[in-house]
Amino acid sequence: MIIRNATIQDTTEMVALLKQSIGERLTPKTEEYFLWKHAKNPFGKSKMIVAVDNGKIIGLRTFMYWEWKSATEKVTAVRAVDTATDPAFQGKGIFRKLTLQAVDECKAEGTGIVFNSPNPVSMAGYLKMGWSVVGRLPLYVAVGSLLPASYATKKTEKLYSDFSIAEALQKLDKHWSLEKSTPYFHTPLRYDYLSWRYATCPVATYGAIIEPGSFGIIFRVKKMKKFMELRICELWTEAAPGAEKMAQKAIRKLIRHTRPALVSCAASPLFSDKKRPATFFGPFKKGPVITIRPLAKNNLNNFEQFSHWQPSLGSMELF
Repeated sequence: MIIRNATIQDTTEMVALLKQSIGERLTPKTEEYFLWKHAKNPFGKSKMIVAVDNGKIIGLRTFMYWEWKSATEKVTAVRAVDTATDPAFQGKGIFRKLTLQAVDECKAEGTGIVFNSPNPVSMAGYLKMGWSVVGRLPLYVAVGSLLPASYATKKTEKLYSDFSIAEALQKLDKHWSLEKSTPYFHTPLRYDYLSWRYATCPVATYGAIIEPGSFGIIFRVKKMKKFMELRICELWTEAAPGAEKMAQKAIRKLIRHTRPALVSCAASPLFSDKKRPATFFGPFKKGPVITIRPLAKNNLNNFEQFSHWQPSLGSMELF
């Protein structure tokens, strides 16, 4: 068995291994989705390492590049995502070998941290390799409609059409980026990131309301039993007078239009001084469990228990 860095030419075989190893219950395993994650990410092409036996790829480990930024510091990061082992070779430590090699290579390159949101089955393995639990992502919630609408595919399709993210992004200059002085680490918002993450994602659809110079809202609707949850994935305000009030008015309009049973969002250091709309309550530790491991950056005090780390819901959705 040899371990080597993968190339784009390995894509078909890597996707086939993912299908064989973990199936497609959560998300479809397609070459389009794989290349969107690992080749088109504006933060850089992913770290991809494979184990090969007799010319066949039997193990895969991918780290997706990311970035966290505060007013005083930028931290390059990787997110541990796709991993797979051929069922015939499981139990031989391949997952551990590939993961630790990826860790070593990223650390040598100067990458600051690795983070992810592992499932309960893989959690123990990560903890043994030096990861630690940050905790559940804190969320804020608001009551939706007093007469919530039932979930229906046609309704959500019309909603995304009415609040088209492609049309919303066309309002922004292609060199747009949001610069705010905040002590909290967040994913830096730029046009290329928003376009990649939300407009071209092959496995999820998003809607948006954007008023350049004033505010932006990117959202997604999720089924909640027979009703709907409105998830605000990104939320920001800019320098225009009254931007916060305008954003809150837009959220109320969106709630009336959608009629969800519940509205949720994470704290946003990019939204005025309050970090959340006035009608939201919390925080509640109800988001995904996040784990982290130091690489080139040794001091993780700002990230532990989310003390100075405020990821958006969209930046922590499962990939």
